[in-house]
Amino acid sequence: MNRIDRLTAILLLLQTGKRSAAEIAQHFEVSRRTIQRDIDALCEMGIPIAADLGVTGGYSLPPDYTLPPLALTLHEALLLRLALSSLSQLSATPFKQERESLLAKIQILLPQRESEHLEELTNTLSLNVPSLPYPTPFLDQLLESAREQQWVCVTYRSEKGVSQQTILPTYLRTHEGLWYCDAYSHERQAWRIYRVDRFLDVKTAPSPPPPLEHPIPIPTREHPSFPEVRVHLTARGVLRLEHNAYLGPRLKRQDNGEGLLSLHWQPEEYDWLMRVLLSLGTDAEILAPEELRTRVKLEAQKIARRHAEL
Repeated sequence: MNRIDRLTAILLLLQTGKRSAAEIAQHFEVSRRTIQRDIDALCEMGIPIAADLGVTGGYSLPPDYTLPPLALTLHEALLLRLALSSLSQLSATPFKQERESLLAKIQILLPQRESEHLEELTNTLSLNVPSLPYPTPFLDQLLESAREQQWVCVTYRSEKGVSQQTILPTYLRTHEGLWYCDAYSHERQAWRIYRVDRFLDVKTAPSPPPPLEHPIPIPTREHPSFPEVRVHLTARGVLRLEHNAYLGPRLKRQDNGEGLLSLHWQPEEYDWLMRVLLSLGTDAEILAPEELRTRVKLEAQKIARRHAEL
């Protein structure tokens, strides 16, 4: 980062609140002396930076101080273009009109010559996101419910059938081209992860449940309190599983090329893990727990019987 960009970034940082010289130096990975020179330079430009001395001291801007509009650099514009283009590859995204208007603003904010360079860079770089044809008509509504902390009554289709639930959405995210919603289910009295394209109906709850008395952490698939899953993998199994975005980083490779998958997994998510392990065939051997080993064995037997009947 050159000095001009760092000076601008320091102002943006100070707009979020008081910062000490040590904090700013650590943020930009430079010395405190460099930051002090930068602050002096900003003051010489007429920026009203206040310096407080003492243990709790630091640099700050007046509460009513605002920066004039800042021009985008070529690489900043490229990053924005890539991010927005990646979103466009999803089957559905929130704020579609705003995304299109932002793309147009990026083009306008750059000088003509830089705009031409942006097109050249965009044509040589891309971020591929899976585009799956699953409609998500309730995406915006769930996002708004999460923002307002509003309970909703939903009709949800899972692998076990269609259910009616009252949920409190808290977070929406996308993974491998699909949208997911983390929410608390009043009927299940537990946190659940829902696929957004599987919602058949979403309505504001006419009689919402009482607020949660205590904040309950959203569980992930992994937690030390869950049973330990241990799976031995052949060398070929390691090569096949390392491409799995979730499980690949958790592989422990051995010198002979084989590997061990070890993690504490939520039993309610065994179905997903079972399907992954079945796809590996004889390249995966479940060492623990016995419940997961039994479920995989029974499912493999069902598949074998099914094909024997054909």
